[in-house]
Amino acid sequence: MAASSGPAGVSGAGPSGFAFDSGLEIKTRSVEQTLLPLVSQITTLINHKDNTKKSDKTLQAIQRVGQAVNLAVGRFVKVGEAIANENWDLKEEINIACIEAKQAGETIAALTDISSLNHPESDGQIMIFTDKTGVIKAARLLLSSVTKVLLLADRVVIKQIITSRNKVLATMERLEKVNSFQEFVQIFSQFGNEMVEFAHLTGDRQNDLKDEKKKAKMAAARAVLEKCTMMLLTASKTCLRHPNCESAHKNKEGVFNRMKVALDKVIEIVTDCKPGGETDISSVSIFTGIKEFKMNIEALRENLYFQSKESLFATLEVILERTEDFTDSAYTSHERRERILELSTQARLELQQLLSVWIQGQSKKTKSIAEELELAVLKISHSLNELKKELHRTATQLAADLLKYHADHVVLKALKLTGVEGNLEGLAEYACKLSEQKEQLVE
Repeated sequence: MAASSGPAGVSGAGPSGFAFDSGLEIKTRSVEQTLLPLVSQITTLINHKDNTKKSDKTLQAIQRVGQAVNLAVGRFVKVGEAIANENWDLKEEINIACIEAKQAGETIAALTDISSLNHPESDGQIMIFTDKTGVIKAARLLLSSVTKVLLLADRVVIKQIITSRNKVLATMERLEKVNSFQEFVQIFSQFGNEMVEFAHLTGDRQNDLKDEKKKAKMAAARAVLEKCTMMLLTASKTCLRHPNCESAHKNKEGVFNRMKVALDKVIEIVTDCKPGGETDISSVSIFTGIKEFKMNIEALRENLYFQSKESLFATLEVILERTEDFTDSAYTSHERRERILELSTQARLELQQLLSVWIQGQSKKTKSIAEELELAVLKISHSLNELKKELHRTATQLAADLLKYHADHVVLKALKLTGVEGNLEGLAEYACKLSEQKEQLVE
């Protein structure tokens, strides 16, 4: 494939992106758009009335829907496998999801194939296919597996953007240290290629963003980078020509700093993390964690490969670590603390039991294994519900005690009085007590 006049690695495919990476993103998006219109058709297929009779023409239309779903899934799976082959760290997860999607598509096609049906005719009409449960299960499996492939593909795109940003930063560090104009021209040429690559990747990402505020922030950051790239050329030339000019060096330093801030802003938007990799804790709660964990284990009923055991263990540990805010607090009663620890231990044991049954279910699918898995899921769900209730009771009791203590504003009145009297020692004591109570409420 002939290279274009753009940066190294850009194919002749045009401004839409790069030979492989952006091509995969575009293909994934186009196949996703192919699948979306079929969702309503699958819904119609599932929601039919079991007792109604359908004509031969209607059954043929149903068959076409099933075949269309299977073909679209097939195209989607090819893209997923291509992504997997280029990303070894995610290959196993993507391939498992692709296999499930393919199986679901084939199942829907088979269940809607009228040539395999031998229904007796009555009054010139044929009864619609009867395995409605099978179609529902296949549709659920298709939805979960396709969603998983799309999420994994999204991780690939994010990884590409972060890698591209890191390349840009490394080249910027070299540009900051150049001493000759010839060296500057050589490095700036590489920097330009890397910035074009970064612009392509972030442009595609910006188009995919659903949040209008994030889209606007991304557009602003990309505009800053575009303008600063042009300013960087002028600022660097001025510094090289006037090495003793302090204002020229400050101008150059300001341009570099502005670009670094814009690069950090792009990564913050793409990863939903603050600079330095810290997640926004305010958006996470222990109740949300329990809810999501329960959804993940309940999904195992339909799909034994929906989660990895390592992922489930890690998620539960994060939840139980958050309960330490309650058990380590000096304000939590002994009885409450013991109950929370007891329920935490029970949740760990029941997850072990669930995983044991889960592994057996992956190797041999029998009715008894399915019943054991259902029982294990119900047990751990019950334990998590009890843990959530106990945490809620503890938090409510602590808040009630504190509010009751403040009903007469004793601390505030004492703080005011010591302040008026000029009693610095008393003022410090009550201020410290008020701070402690604030921390208690925050916990």
